[in-house]
Amino acid sequence: MEDLTFQLYAFAITILAGLSIGIIFDFYRLIRKVLRPGIISTAIMDLIFWLVISPLTIIYILLANWGELRFYVFLGISLGLVFYFLALSRPIISMVMWVCESVARLLGFICNLLLRIIALPLRLIQDLGIVIQGSFKGWKPLRSRRKIKILPPLRWRTTFLAFRRR
Repeated sequence: MEDLTFQLYAFAITILAGLSIGIIFDFYRLIRKVLRPGIISTAIMDLIFWLVISPLTIIYILLANWGELRFYVFLGISLGLVFYFLALSRPIISMVMWVCESVARLLGFICNLLLRIIALPLRLIQDLGIVIQGSFKGWKPLRSRRKIKILPPLRWRTTFLAFRRR
C-alpha cells in the first residue's frame, strides 16, 4: 500500500495534466477560430490535437503513478479541466489575444517603417525629376513635372485584430 504523500503527489500530477490539456485545447480553439478551416482541415487539425494530447497524458500518468489507471487519475484530470475552464480559461485567452494583437501591431509598425524607408529614395528621385531609361542608357530629366502617386503607408490589419472586433 502506498503512503498518503505519494497518493497526493500523484493526484496533484493528474490535476496538472488536466490543466495542461485545457491550455492546449484553448490554443487549439483560438487557432480554429482565427483560421476557420474547412472540413478536411478540421479533421487533420483534430488528429494533430489528439496526437499531441495523448502522449502528453501518458507522460503525466507515468509521472504520477507509473502508468496505473485508477479512479483518482480520471478524477484528477477531470478536476483539472473543470478548474481550468471555470477559473483560468478566459484570462488566458484574453492574455493570448493581447499578445497576438501586440505582435501584430509591432509587425505592422515595422512593415510601415520599412515601406517608408523604401519609398524615401523613390520620392527623392521623383522630386528631382530624374528617370532611368532602358538599361544603362543614362539619366534623362522628365519633361513633364507630373508626380507619380506613391501610396500612403499601409494600415495593416491582421486576422487577430479583425477577429477581436467581431
